[in-house]
Amino acid sequence: MDQNKSGAWTRAQSVGRVDKPLGRGLEDISHLFLSQGRKEEATNDHTSGRSPEPAHPQAGGSRPGTLLLRPRASVTRDQLAVMLRDVTSDLAEGLRGIDANIPCPPCGEIDLLALTRGDQLTIVDFDTTPNDGLLLRGMGHFDWILRNILNVRRMYPGQPIDFSLAPRLFLVAPQFSPLLRSVARQIARPQIDWVKYHVVDVSGGLGIFFERVVAE
Repeated sequence: MDQNKSGAWTRAQSVGRVDKPLGRGLEDISHLFLSQGRKEEATNDHTSGRSPEPAHPQAGGSRPGTLLLRPRASVTRDQLAVMLRDVTSDLAEGLRGIDANIPCPPCGEIDLLALTRGDQLTIVDFDTTPNDGLLLRGMGHFDWILRNILNVRRMYPGQPIDFSLAPRLFLVAPQFSPLLRSVARQIARPQIDWVKYHVVDVSGGLGIFFERVVAE
C-alpha cells in the first residue's frame, strides 16, 4: 500500500494550557504570523513618514515573523492522549469523542470512543511507536463492541449512536510497517482509517498534525 498524503495539518495544540488554536495548515499558521509582522512594519513606516523598505534577514537569527517548527523525537502516551482528545474532530470532520480508556477484557482498553457526524460509533486506538500489534488490539476492540452491543447501549443512553452501523476503527501511530500495510489490503471489515501523526515543538507547547494513509 502506498502512502498517499491526504491528511492535512491540524491546528497546533498546547499540552496542559489553554490557548487559541493556530488553525489548519502550515500556510495558515505562517500567514497569521507574517501578516502581523507586515502590519506592524506598515504602521511604523506610516508614522515615521518613510517609504517601506525591503526586509533583510537579521544576522544570527530567524527572519522576523517566521514561525519555526521543530520535529519532536518522541511523545508520551499521556501527552498523545491529551492531544487526540483535544483534536478529535481533526481525525475526521465532525468526529467527536464521547469516552476514553474503556475497559474491554481481555482486549485491554479502548483508547478513545467517538461518534462520526452520522452518529457511527468509532474506536480510536493509538501507539507512540510503530507496532504491528496495534491492528490486533483494534480488531479485538471491534469484536468486543459487537459482542457486547447491549452493554454499550446501556453505557451510553444519552448518546445518539446509530447501532445499525458497524463500528468504525481509527488506528493512529507515528509509522506503519510494510507488513502491516500489506495485511491492511486484505481487511474488508471493519472500516479502518490509518493515520500517521507528527508532533512538533511550537512556542509554549506541542503541536500535532495528521497524515491519512490510504490503501490502493
